[in-house]
Amino acid sequence: GDGREGVVMVEDGTKVKAEDGRMVQGVDIERFIKDLPGGRDTSSFSTLDASGSTSQAAFIIESLESGSRTLLFDEDTCATNFMIRDGKMAALVNAEPIRPFVSRVTGMRDAGISSVMVIGGAGDYLNVADRGIGMKDY
Repeated sequence: GDGREGVVMVEDGTKVKAEDGRMVQGVDIERFIKDLPGGRDTSSFSTLDASGSTSQAAFIIESLESGSRTLLFDEDTCATNFMIRDGKMAALVNAEPIRPFVSRVTGMRDAGISSVMVIGGAGDYLNVADRGIGMKDY
């Protein structure tokens, strides 16, 4: 095999991803997304056609509500605007409704929720990481 057969996962782990177009029903995503255009309520968010960022926020909340305490992220399957916001974009878009996950991950860790991330471009997470593992020739 390629090594994946040797991977062990905790029972309460969940892989988090963005899923454009999914249905979301009555999920409180307000800790991540607030003040959507048109005044849409995010404390009980519902849609038949979620964006990548709203679907990922809902996925995290749904996972936590079902008992997950370990969240797995692969940067390639996440909504970039949900995960990070660099200084240039923050200056350009000053009324952004999304609070990037990078600004929430430390508080979630302090609440007993682990986040494991595979990243290749979102270096901002290295500033808040407890540990980093570099891979070479994989």
